[in-house]
Amino acid sequence: MSEASSLSVCCLSGGPPGRLVALLEVLRPVADELVVAVDERVDDGLLGPVAELADVLVDYPYAEPVERPFAWLHSLCSGDWIFRLDDDEVPSGALLVALSERDERLTHAWVPRRWLWEDGWLADDPWAPDWQLRLVRPDAARFPGRMHVPIQADGQHAYLEAPIYHLDLVENDHAARAAKARRYERNRPGLRIAGFPLNAAYYLPELRDEVAVAPLEADDAALVRRVRFAPAPARGATPRLRRATRAEVDSWWADAPLADEDYRAHVELCSPPSPVAGELRAVDVRVTNLGGAVWRGGANALPEVRLSYRWRALEHLDEQPRTSLPHDLHPGESTLVPVVFRAPEESGTYELVVDLVHERHRWFGVEARAEVEVRPRRQAVVLVGQPPGEEEFDRRVEELLGRIDASLEPILVGPKEDWLRDRFGTEALSVPPSRADQVFVVPAGQRRSQLRLRARARRLERRDRGVVSSLKLVLRGTLSVMIATVGAIDRLT
Repeated sequence: MSEASSLSVCCLSGGPPGRLVALLEVLRPVADELVVAVDERVDDGLLGPVAELADVLVDYPYAEPVERPFAWLHSLCSGDWIFRLDDDEVPSGALLVALSERDERLTHAWVPRRWLWEDGWLADDPWAPDWQLRLVRPDAARFPGRMHVPIQADGQHAYLEAPIYHLDLVENDHAARAAKARRYERNRPGLRIAGFPLNAAYYLPELRDEVAVAPLEADDAALVRRVRFAPAPARGATPRLRRATRAEVDSWWADAPLADEDYRAHVELCSPPSPVAGELRAVDVRVTNLGGAVWRGGANALPEVRLSYRWRALEHLDEQPRTSLPHDLHPGESTLVPVVFRAPEESGTYELVVDLVHERHRWFGVEARAEVEVRPRRQAVVLVGQPPGEEEFDRRVEELLGRIDASLEPILVGPKEDWLRDRFGTEALSVPPSRADQVFVVPAGQRRSQLRLRARARRLERRDRGVVSSLKLVLRGTLSVMIATVGAIDRLT
């Protein structure tokens, strides 16, 4: 075992105490500390052997989602590293070695979870690989506390080729697994993987016509049998347990709602800019925490208290950008935050409404408002006849972009728009936008291709005849300017 740091192994348990005892016996040689939280519905009279093995033993009130108590469980640990295992999982021999020989350069490590099925494990999509973030340094970990949202961590990390084995599919019959899949689906609906609802895809291999099953190595098969078929402990005296309350557990739950008084705040807008339609800009906002809870700062802060906005009287907008607090904001403190917003797609005068939001829970209802003048977007559409890559053609495009009036926003339209965007550093599309103030053409290739490109320019001009002021054609490295009447365009062909 590493002499540089200590390891806590923690486990949530609601299953058979005999299986838990066997699991702790397997883990005891590699753990400096064993921390166990037992579902309060488990019979305390069977926990005597668990109490003898565990350094910390607490019972707690279970409530979904299953990820709800993870942060609280980790808070019970004192090690420099923490490894979490469920009571229906078994570590492989390779994982026990990896836990003993931790890489001190890392802040966290992922391990593959293998789902046991029939006489082996499912080596098929989506069960393999099923990477689980289980080994973390306490300061690096974050716990969203949401179903099917894994814990998160920052820093250098590794993917260990040392699996854990999941017993759920072999310990529960089809009816029990189907009921679990339905219950989980209600808690977090809409997720899909491998063509099925996520929960059904994992818990119901019977939905597949055929699955690949890989054998266990002999040593790992012995570990699995030792835990899975462990005898039930004899009933004895009830050990002394610390009993955690719902309030204690949920005080660590990042997705818990705040108390009503903790949604009190003051938001004040400074003078907003005058953006162009569709432009991403920012407005300075002063925020004061008038509640009793600390709002955490940073992009990954939990709970997720953010600043956001809406445009009054505008509906069906895309999801608005969120702006994180720059630092922790304690009760009574104020801070200045540049709040990012996207201007409406049409010019005009709009009312910008800024508020705090607790993601998935509620808006704070402390709106600040300001009138914003959105200026029209002036666009120069550049139709190009080929993707970038040919030196002479690229030079002609660059020359044109350098000559366009600075008040016009250039938009390249042509094949392989991603290549165009990367090569020339400007917006690129595969089809023209709905309007244009000027149209440019950079033809290339055979004469037929050039004629098609010019015809496309004529269609764009006719569509916006009242808007387009001129059509410009680039040939042989020179820039020719012609008034964009229909006749003038016809002469270009």
